[in-house]
Amino acid sequence: MKKTFEYKVIDYKNIDHHNNSDVQENLSTLGERGFELVFVLDMGENNTNKEGKSSRFRYIFKRKKNGN
Repeated sequence: MKKTFEYKVIDYKNIDHHNNSDVQENLSTLGERGFELVFVLDMGENNTNKEGKSSRFRYIFKRKKNGN
C-alpha cells in the first residue's frame, strides 16, 4: 500500500519581529488540521525566502493524505 503525505512549509522572519505566543498559536492551527511538525530549520540571520523577505526559521509539517 502506497502512503501519500501532504507537506506545508512555513517561513517566519527573524524571531525578533514576532511575538512567540503569536507564532505558537499560528503554528498550532496546523496541528489542529492534522499536520505534524517534523523539522525546524534555522536558516541564519541574513536569509531571504523565495519572495525576497527576510526569513530565519522554516517550519516543515506533514500529514497523511485522506484516503491512504
